[in-house]
Amino acid sequence: MPPRRMSRNLNDKKKGEDHEFIMDKLSASRDPVGDVFVKDNRIFRGIREEFKPYYTGVLNSVVSQRLLGSKIVPTRLSEEELPGYALSLEHKYILPANYAFEWTVSMLRDAAVTTLDICIDLADEGWVLKDATPFNIIFDGCSPIWVDFTSIMPQEKDLYWVAYDQFSRTFLFPLLLGTYLNGRAVRSMFLGNQNGISPEETKKYLPSLAWLRYGWLLGRLYIPLALMSMARQSGTEDDLSKLKTSISEDTKVRRAFFEGVKGNLLSIKLPDVSSMWSNYYTDIRTFFTPSLYDIKQKAVADYIEKCKPASVVDIGCNQGGYSVIASRSGAKVIAFDSDEDSISLLYRLVTEKNLNILPLVGDVVYPSPASGWLGREFKPAQERFRSEMALALALVHHLAITQHQTFDRITYMLAEYTSRWLVTEFVPITDPRSREISRTARRDLSWYTLENFVDALKKVFRTVDLVPSHPEGRVLCFCER
Repeated sequence: MPPRRMSRNLNDKKKGEDHEFIMDKLSASRDPVGDVFVKDNRIFRGIREEFKPYYTGVLNSVVSQRLLGSKIVPTRLSEEELPGYALSLEHKYILPANYAFEWTVSMLRDAAVTTLDICIDLADEGWVLKDATPFNIIFDGCSPIWVDFTSIMPQEKDLYWVAYDQFSRTFLFPLLLGTYLNGRAVRSMFLGNQNGISPEETKKYLPSLAWLRYGWLLGRLYIPLALMSMARQSGTEDDLSKLKTSISEDTKVRRAFFEGVKGNLLSIKLPDVSSMWSNYYTDIRTFFTPSLYDIKQKAVADYIEKCKPASVVDIGCNQGGYSVIASRSGAKVIAFDSDEDSISLLYRLVTEKNLNILPLVGDVVYPSPASGWLGREFKPAQERFRSEMALALALVHHLAITQHQTFDRITYMLAEYTSRWLVTEFVPITDPRSREISRTARRDLSWYTLENFVDALKKVFRTVDLVPSHPEGRVLCFCER
C-alpha cells in the first residue's frame, strides 16, 4: 500500500492494545508485505518477518540506491520501532498528495515513463514492479515519484510483467484516448474509476483506423481482443488461462520488452501546446525580472516577502506568473486552474526551470472531492492544497459574474485554502473584462461593489488592507486571519 493512500494512524489505539501503532478501524491493508503508518507528518512502513531479508536486500542494492530520491520515494531504515513488524522503514512524506484526476495528459505520460524506467532498471537485478497504476505516483513539484516501495518483487518466470494489463488500463489506453478525446475525459475517467479503462472500452472509443496511425495497437489491443472473442464463441475461454508462454529470462530480452512498451507509449501524439509556447514564454518572462514588475507584481511580491509563507496555493493561477514569484521567494507552491492548456504550459515551464511549483488542473468552485474506497481514500482538494497563503488574483469577477457566486460564498471558498494569509483582487464592474463577461448576465449586479466585497472578507479575516492593482481601477486585498 503506497504511503499516500489509506494508512494506519500511530496516534490511534484499539481497546486492549498496549502500543500506539494501530490501524484505523475503517482502513484495510491490501499489501501482504506490511502496512503503512502516519505519525506527525512522517511515513513509516512495517515489513513482516518473512519479507525482511528480501526487502533489506532491495533497500541496500546498488540499483535501489540509484533510484531512491530520483524515481522512487526516498526510503531509509527507521529507528522507530513498529511492534509486530520485523523491519521498519521511513519514507519521505511528499505533500500535497495529488492524483491522476488532477494531472494534464503530459503529466500522466511522464508518470508512465517513470514507471517503465524503474522496471527497466530493476530488470538488471531480476526484479520488477508488481503494480503499475498512476495512483502509486505522486508529483513532488514537477517530478513524478513512485511511492510504493514494496511493489518491487522478483520477476515472474512465465510473464514479462505481472502488471502489464494494469499498465495498459491505467496508462497506455487512457493516454491513447487523451489523443482522440481530451484531458478532461481522461481525468473524469480516473475520478470515476481508479482501475482505468478496459481494452473493450478502449476499442469502442478509438477510430476504426487508429491502428494505421499506431501499428502497435494490432498486437496490444486488436489481436488479443479478437483471440479472446473467438475463445468465448468456441467455449474455450477457460483454456486460455492454462496456456504457458515461453518467456526468456535473459535480462536483455526483458529490458527490451519494457523498452518496446515505452517506445509505443512515447509514439502517442498528445495535444500540442508548442504553438503557444513562444507567446507564453514572452508573457511570463517579466515575472522572473523584478526590474520589469508592474505595480501589481511588485505589491504581491513585496507582501510575499514580508509574510515569508512556507507554502502558497495559487487559485485560478492562469499562466502561473504569481506562482513563479512565490516560488522564487522560497515557498512551496501549488498552482491550479481549470484551463488545461495553461497548466500544460506551466508544467513545461517548471520542468525546464526546475521551480518548486506543482501545477494541477482543478476548479475552485467544483474541486476534486473525497473519493476512493468508501470516499475515504483520497481527501478533497481544498484539504490537501491548504497552504499558509492563498493567491486568488483576477478571479473574483469570474466567480461572481460568470459562476453566480456571492461574495460570502467566494470568501468562504478562498478561506478554505489558507491557514493565515489571502491575497485576492477586486475587478470593478467598469473594468473591460468585467463588462465583457457581464454582457449576457441579464441580472442585477448592483451588489457587486468593493465595499460589499471587503465586508464579506472581514467576516473571516482579521485585517483587510487595500492596495492599487494593475490595470488601473483594480484593487488588491491583503487579508490575514
